[in-house]
Amino acid sequence: MIKLKDILNEVLNTYKIEANLFTDRDFNISDILNQIRAVRKITIVSVEDIPTNKPGIEHHLLKIKFVTRGEPKQDLEQIKKDILKSDLSKTDLRIPGVKSLVFKPETLKRI
Repeated sequence: MIKLKDILNEVLNTYKIEANLFTDRDFNISDILNQIRAVRKITIVSVEDIPTNKPGIEHHLLKIKFVTRGEPKQDLEQIKKDILKSDLSKTDLRIPGVKSLVFKPETLKRI
């Protein structure tokens, strides 16, 4: 008998990656993380704070797990666009408080 878990593992691939997230100190990091968790294909987001000397900026190391059917690097580009850009205007951030998101490609691993 074929198990549902085996079928899903064949169709969906799960990956993990680390990313540097820079946010505005005026915004609550919990709210930002909850909105990142709501982005399509992202399943889990955990965070580590990293000290920074830049005024008004917080630096966080994110550990992200996501699912894909295709090429993970293409999906990462779409995820980054979804987090940083608004559908309404090219200058508005989709998730308020996010200044920058930089993936660490060397940490991309299938799990």
